[in-house]
Amino acid sequence: MKNIKERDPLLLLSLWLVAKVITVILVLCLVIYFGTKEDGEVFGAPRYGTERYWQDIIHEELSQKDGWGTIEKEYRLDDGTRVDLLLQHQACEIDWADKWAEGIGQSIYYGLKTDRDPLVLLLAKKDGWEKYRDRVEYCGIKCWVYDTRIQDWVDKE
Repeated sequence: MKNIKERDPLLLLSLWLVAKVITVILVLCLVIYFGTKEDGEVFGAPRYGTERYWQDIIHEELSQKDGWGTIEKEYRLDDGTRVDLLLQHQACEIDWADKWAEGIGQSIYYGLKTDRDPLVLLLAKKDGWEKYRDRVEYCGIKCWVYDTRIQDWVDKE
């Protein structure tokens, strides 16, 4: 009888540990199931890459073209803000298509600070990007569109 009582604390500890492991597994399953957004984003990591990732891709591509001059990436202004791409005649803000309004404001500000024309470069990850481009252009701002699904320009002068 004494032998069984000595095992009770060990048995309780084992049962407690099993319950904790099962709880962790259930929580992870729920997070994975409910943490996936419609556009493929899981745990905050976009399926189509980050703005910074596409900034690097686009910078590399434009820098290799003849006649484009020097293109600076993350050009730091005197107030600490950063222009995504500073082209010879344009200050470019890169944003996801649905963040078009933010792109307008930032590109205008960067253009004024650098004495260059504002340019918004929208990143498209689904169909329907045309309405966002049209909104930017309606404001008198030049707009290019890069489709991250096909990794190519769909609208660029």
